Order: sequence, then structure tokens, then C-alpha cells
Amino acid sequence: MTRLFCVALGSAIALGVVASPADAATQVKLRDKCGYLQWGEYRHCDGGTGSTVMLDVEDIWGNVYHYCVGPGVTDLQPVIRWRVTGAWWNGGVNCIPGFYGEA
Repeated sequence: MTRLFCVALGSAIALGVVASPADAATQVKLRDKCGYLQWGEYRHCDGGTGSTVMLDVEDIWGNVYHYCVGPGVTDLQPVIRWRVTGAWWNGGVNCIPGFYGEA
């Protein structure tokens, strides 16, 4: 009976160790911030649907541009001349990812 208990306990511990890295990765993903991340980056959290959304992106001078992004992190800065200071969803969905110009 003692051996059976040790084997069962050993299996439970081994399962806990094996499951632990996957749980840790899930927790990191859940803690990632969605939306504007600073320095011209925007993370679109789509819950695995593959959706795209249209953003309004503002530069340092208050100019606003339209930019469509897909899931994950997108660097908005390369196509906007002045420093990006903010970005937010404007309600648009199912667009083709990319820069659309001034709002």
C-alpha cells in the first residue's frame, strides 16, 4: 500500500510539473496589455478570431490617421511621419490591414 501511495503521489507531482510551463505561458498572455502600448505599437487582442480593426492614430501634432491592424502587435510608427502619441479603436472591423491615410 505504501508503494501505491508513493507511485500515485509521484505521478501527481510529475503531472503538476509538466502542466506548469503551459499554465505559466497562459498567465503571461492573459497579463499582456491590449491597446496602445507606447512608442507607436498597438496590440490587438482578438481572442483567437483573426479579426481586424480600424484604429485612429494620433501623432505629436494632433493629426489623426486611419490604420487597420490584425491580431498581435503592430508597429504603427514607420508609416506616420511624426511621433505617434496614441491609438484607439474607432469602431471599424473587417478591414484589410495597413495604413489608410488621414482621417
